[in-house]
Order: sequence, then structure tokens, then C-alpha cells
Amino acid sequence: MNYVPQTPKWGEEYIESKINELKAYHRWLASTGIKSGLISPKNEQTIWDEFIVHSLYFAKIIENLQEKKEKIVDLGTGAGIPGIPISIVRNDNVILVDNKKTRIFELERLITTNSLKNVVAKEENAIKLMKSYENSLFTLRCYLSSSNLIKQLSKPKKSNIYLVSSSEKNTLKSNKLFHVKQEKFLINKSEYRFIDVITVR
Repeated sequence: MNYVPQTPKWGEEYIESKINELKAYHRWLASTGIKSGLISPKNEQTIWDEFIVHSLYFAKIIENLQEKKEKIVDLGTGAGIPGIPISIVRNDNVILVDNKKTRIFELERLITTNSLKNVVAKEENAIKLMKSYENSLFTLRCYLSSSNLIKQLSKPKKSNIYLVSSSEKNTLKSNKLFHVKQEKFLINKSEYRFIDVITVR
């Protein structure tokens, strides 16, 4: 099946400058990603819209925040989503974290084969790492919901920021420890997705 490497207006700058690298990652997801079980079987357009475009909005939020962090940490990265696309369109150092050795092995092969310069893959316990790192920005696409993330962080570090995929129905209110802002965005002409931007008060 053919696919259209589209993006809504908000992401045009990323597609224009890094289209070849993003398409190479898309090919890897559609082949190795599916064959190795990193993602479930999907058609090529869905892979582009749900994984590439969705990931690019994480990068858009990071750009809009204009806060320099020591590292960007993608927790429960799986197939490198959203960490790989973020590393492609930005110059930040990105750490892909997963507790499955087989996933890390495939990601390390991808990083080497595609000559990705500012990203590394680590086999780590994501919860422990999240609680220990400071001055970092964490991305979570499927690893934890916003509510479960906050339950894990009884003593959050004020220098950290968390970007968490969410849904319109599961809006989380701010509290004494955290400020939560939900971003709504298109991944194609008609479908919306949501990301919670969680900062520590």
C-alpha cells in the first residue's frame, strides 16, 4: 500500500527539512518494527500518521516550551516512539528507555544503520530512572497515563517536565504539586490526538 507522508500545517517545517530521515524510520517501522513485534501490524498510512506525525507534535511542544533540558528521556519507548522522530528533527540528546533487551537490541541496530547521531537506547527500569533524573524532559506515549504518572511521583523534581499522550475524555486537573495543560492537535485532515504537558509547581 502506498502512503502519503503528510503533516498538518503545524508540522510542515519538520517534513520539509527531515523528510528523508523520517521516511527511513517509517520504512523500518513498517518492516522490522512489525516483524520483530515492536509494533502490531498496521497499514503504512496509519504508521505514518499515528507514529511519525504524532511523535512530531511532541517535538513541537518541546520547541514551544523553550526550556533547555540536559536530556530528553523517552520512557517505555518500544519501537522508539516518540523518541526517534524527536531526535531526527531536534538537536537535543534523546535517551530511549525500555526494560526489554530485545527492543533495545533492535533500536541499537536502527541507530547504527541509520547513523542517528544524538540518540542512545538503554535497558533500564523506567520508573527508577524517572525518579532519579533531574533537569530532564520525559516523553510517555503508551507507558503510563498521566494519572498513573502522578501517582508514581510523590516527590517530583521541580526541574523536570513530562509530556504524556492522553485522550479528550481523560482530562487531568492540576493539583498542588503539578500543573497540567492538555494540547489538542491534528495528525491528519480529520483526526485529533492529545498530549498532556505536566510541569511541577
